[in-house]
Amino acid sequence: MFPSMPRAELSLFSQLKRELGALYEEPPVQAIRVCRLHARLVNG
Repeated sequence: MFPSMPRAELSLFSQLKRELGALYEEPPVQAIRVCRLHARLVNG
C-alpha cells in the first residue's frame, strides 16, 4: 500500500480505514441531518 510508511503508522491507517468504513455503513442520525442541511445550503 504505502511502502515508505512506518509499520506503526500503517497500523493506525488500517484502523482508521476500518472505523471510517463502519461509520459509512451505519452513520449516526445526527450526521445524516447535518449532511442534508449542508446539501440544502450548498445546492440552494
